[in-house]
Amino acid sequence: MRPAPPAPWRLMLSQILRLALPLSALVLLSTIFLVSRSIDPDRAVALSEIDLSALTREPRIGTARVAGVTQDMTALVIEAAAISAPGAQPQDEPVHLRLDAPSGKLSFVSNREVTFSSTTGTLDRSEDQVALTGDVQLHSSDGFHAHLPRLTASLSETRVSGDGGVRAIGPPGEISAETLSITVPQDATGGYLLAFSGNVRLIYLPEE
Repeated sequence: MRPAPPAPWRLMLSQILRLALPLSALVLLSTIFLVSRSIDPDRAVALSEIDLSALTREPRIGTARVAGVTQDMTALVIEAAAISAPGAQPQDEPVHLRLDAPSGKLSFVSNREVTFSSTTGTLDRSEDQVALTGDVQLHSSDGFHAHLPRLTASLSETRVSGDGGVRAIGPPGEISAETLSITVPQDATGGYLLAFSGNVRLIYLPEE
């Protein structure tokens, strides 16, 4: 005896499920990717790999890292060989951090990069900035290399400034100035502005 054919409503339900389930899975999968790739530009750069509570128990910890995206969509990474919090109280999270052998990198939307490093530095959470001192070296993917005694970088926006006398070499030649700055102009299309100011001198070196 042959089994009775399924009712029409069962066939219709089966066809609907065959179509609806894959579509719902696709919508869910695309939503996961959209959420994971979205960037909140209002979120400040996070202290991503710094255990602040450990600094109140120990005078010094190793391998510190700060990473995130600034409000103007520049990726910023700050690293240090070691970090300490002099004067921090056990009941409070430290605000002023001392960095040993700090280095940083700015990655712009245009895929250009600026890196900087020094022997010592500090991270001031109240001022939302990191300061490098000593023999500060700055390099850009556009071919500029600079030496200066002090450099500060904001953690929430693309704003880097250096002072104390700057010596640099780049595509135009040798440059000396009192200060330099790196910003992202409002009309920039993914690039940045590297500016020298204060008694600027340029020795033009023509390409051979």
